[in-house]
Amino acid sequence: MTYDLAAMARRAKPGMRKRSIVLRDIDPPGTLATNLFRAVYNPVIQGWAAGAERIIAAYAATVSEMTTDAPADIRAEIDGAAEQINRLVLLLTPEVRDWALRTEQWFRGKWRGAVLSATGVDLETMIGAGDVRASLETSIEWNVALIKDVSDVTRQKISNAVFDGLRNRTPAREVAKTIRDSVGMSRSRATRIASDQLNKLTSALAEERRREAGIDTWIWRHSRKAHPRADHQARDGKEYTDETAPQDLPGRLPYCGCRSQAVVAFD
Repeated sequence: MTYDLAAMARRAKPGMRKRSIVLRDIDPPGTLATNLFRAVYNPVIQGWAAGAERIIAAYAATVSEMTTDAPADIRAEIDGAAEQINRLVLLLTPEVRDWALRTEQWFRGKWRGAVLSATGVDLETMIGAGDVRASLETSIEWNVALIKDVSDVTRQKISNAVFDGLRNRTPAREVAKTIRDSVGMSRSRATRIASDQLNKLTSALAEERRREAGIDTWIWRHSRKAHPRADHQARDGKEYTDETAPQDLPGRLPYCGCRSQAVVAFD
């Protein structure tokens, strides 16, 4: 539901003379990203890690005595691992939903606390998960698609290593290293994706909660990451409205950890 937080704050503190109040910045903890990785991305990585060992064993058994059936045998191992993981992905959708709902609940509590401490207005009975359903569903679908992509990319890297190895008669130990490195790179990528998805969901929630409260003004807060976008870093601390804001809002671009900090304006 929509409400006028500025008007409610005036009623809660009738003697207030401030022109505006800056709400507390809400910076999501890394544990929420870790929870997402562990719940839905890591099972896929572990599935490929187990499959990789079977594929490595099949490669080692055939590379020294190459037969016409050898490539098909290894392909069967790769396809079998992919099929198992595809079935797993279907089971992970409820886990994604559970994470999104828990993250929304955490953010709602922080938003309520920020508003209460700054304005004296308690939003407990006014806001709920249903108000931000669109952002939650988008996050869920996005993560399901990314889980599949992590699996598909891992499969392709393993396939490339195997069949390049067969074509070039590469020793089994070298192919094994390449395959294991591919799984390791997928693990690192999945960790970054989980962090990025947390930033995207909380940024969307911040935007929805702000607009729901009738707040048009906000401050850009930079992520302080090691390799920032120069233009995002330059915006740190600057005040924007929905009309003056740049198109690439905080948290929208890939791996952007910037945030918007709401400002309740009274004039």
